[in-house]
Amino acid sequence: MAFTVKDGRLVRDGKPVKFVASPFIGGGFANPPRIAVIHFTGGGTAMSSANWFADRSRPPASGSSAHVVIDRDGSIVQCVALDRVAWHAGRSSWRGLVGLNGHSIGIELANYGNLRAIGGAWAGPSDRVVANPLLAIHRNGNPDGSRHPIGWEPYPAAQIDATHELMALLVARGVSEVVGHDDIAPVRKCDPGPAWNMAAFRERVFGGRREDGDNVKIVLPDAGLFLRAGPDVSHAKVREAAFARGTQVRPLRRDGDWLEVTVLQNGAPVATGWMRSNYLGDPTESVEEMVLDEAPVPRAGEGLG
Repeated sequence: MAFTVKDGRLVRDGKPVKFVASPFIGGGFANPPRIAVIHFTGGGTAMSSANWFADRSRPPASGSSAHVVIDRDGSIVQCVALDRVAWHAGRSSWRGLVGLNGHSIGIELANYGNLRAIGGAWAGPSDRVVANPLLAIHRNGNPDGSRHPIGWEPYPAAQIDATHELMALLVARGVSEVVGHDDIAPVRKCDPGPAWNMAAFRERVFGGRREDGDNVKIVLPDAGLFLRAGPDVSHAKVREAAFARGTQVRPLRRDGDWLEVTVLQNGAPVATGWMRSNYLGDPTESVEEMVLDEAPVPRAGEGLG
């Protein structure tokens, strides 16, 4: 599938994308937008969110919009022409820019986001139970103020693929960066949240030196390694069990002796958090070749970090 644009409106495989116009928009961009911002809707279908953006009964002061909403099955509804400013970013800043509405394309993904615990399950609005949620602590802090892992609705492959296809068009039109709402408005916003692997998505969109292999490290100690919510042992464990020796992780950023990583299982992201960098190594290394802390190495199953 491929996208083109005609008069600011998306065309997908030769057919115009459904357009539900929002009145909550600005004028044309002063300069071509270079940034795409990913959001989650916090609600049900893409159409329900598009209809909410189009609701003229709301006062302009509380109005909002986005250029597109992408449903869980990959279908897309457009709400604002790509050459007009949408009201999706709010109070925001990024790399010296203030007020990202005038500099970015807003992409909403139909997704409940952070879920509520109901008995032994995790649910979205109207107590809709979500199967197989990702349990994680948001890197900027959980929106409910908790310090333990909470449930987040996963993003289906069809939705990720459609977002990638749209990004291919936007990159061709000059977009050079993709960020989350939680990047440009940290603490105030938590979308798209830990279930959206932004590092992997950026790599997929903008490419990299694939001939050199994936940028992964592995857990080295026999005892395994804990994943924590922050770069220090004082932070809560993302899960109680340690990740076993040989578990693959993809580094995201460094803070002193700690790395923020995405844990991979069968190549798919399952959790994001922090691990001690000196207990991680290249897949060809072994724990015996690493310089570890002077503290005694725990027995298998007790975990490090």
